[in-house]
Amino acid sequence: MAGTLTYRSMVPTTPRFIIRLPAELRAELEKIAQAEKRTLFATEWLPLCAEGQVEKPGDFLSATVGGWSVVAVRDGQGAVRVLRNACRHQNMQVVGAPSGNCEALRCRFHGWTYDLQGRFLSAPPPVAPKDGPSSAHDLPSLAMSNVAGLVLFTLGQPAALPELGRVAKAYGGTLATDIACNWKVCVEHLLAEHAPSPDFIWAWPLLTVRRAGPLSIVEQVVPHTFLRTRLFTHVFGGPAAAYEQAAATIKHVCEHLRADRAAGTPAEEVGMVAAFHTRLAEAYARDAGTI
Repeated sequence: MAGTLTYRSMVPTTPRFIIRLPAELRAELEKIAQAEKRTLFATEWLPLCAEGQVEKPGDFLSATVGGWSVVAVRDGQGAVRVLRNACRHQNMQVVGAPSGNCEALRCRFHGWTYDLQGRFLSAPPPVAPKDGPSSAHDLPSLAMSNVAGLVLFTLGQPAALPELGRVAKAYGGTLATDIACNWKVCVEHLLAEHAPSPDFIWAWPLLTVRRAGPLSIVEQVVPHTFLRTRLFTHVFGGPAAAYEQAAATIKHVCEHLRADRAAGTPAEEVGMVAAFHTRLAEAYARDAGTI
C-alpha cells in the first residue's frame, strides 16, 4: 500500500470518531474499502451463509459481503442459488429483508419480479421493459458451491475451492455478533492463537473452521464499514446457543484490540497472522496506485 496509510494507523478508539475525520482522510478510507472490494472480495470464494439457513424452497438470506450485495435462495427444485441483489431496472436492492421465505423475488421500489432462479417474470406496465421478458432482465446468477455445509460464492474465477476438511453434519444454528472493529482486526484475533492443523483451518480471506470435540465451529467474518464487522458463528454438531459466551468473548477482545491498534500497537507478526498480512500486502500491490 502506498505511503504510510494503513488501516492500523487509522483505527480510532470509538466508531463515532469516523464522522469527525477530515474529508480527505474519509476519502482515503473509502479508497481502501474500494480497493479491498476489487482486489480481495471480487476475486475470491466468499462465504455467504450456512446451507441450513436456507433449508426449504423459497427460503432466502441476503447480505452485503465485501461490498457486494447478494442473496442466497433455495429454488423450487431444492437447489441453492446465489444471485446479485440488484434489480435490472435501476440497480436497486431487490431483497430488503435479511432472511425469510417467499414464492418470488419482488423489487420493493418499482415491482420488478423474478422467480426463485432469478428469471424476470413481470413488472407494472409503467415501468415494464419495452422489449418484454428477456434473459437480459434476469438477475445475474453467481458461481457458487456448497462446501462442508456452507454456501460459498464468487464474482471472479478463483483457482480452487477452499479445503475446509471434515465438518460435523448436523447444523445447530448460527449466531450473529456485531463488533466495533475493522474486519482485519477480527481476522487477526481468530488467527492469533492457532497454527494450521486438522482441527483449525483458515480459508482466505474471511473464514475459519475449528473443531472442538463433536462440534465444528465456523467463524464467518463479514466486513460492513471501516469500523463495523459482523461475525457469523455457524455451529455444527450441537446447539449454537452453547457458544454464545464464546462469541461474546470474541467481540470483547476484538474491540480491545481495536483500541490497541489506535494506540499504535500492531498485531504480532507470527504464524497465520503474518501469512494474513502477506496476503493483504499482495492484494494491495495488485491495486497499486489506487490507495
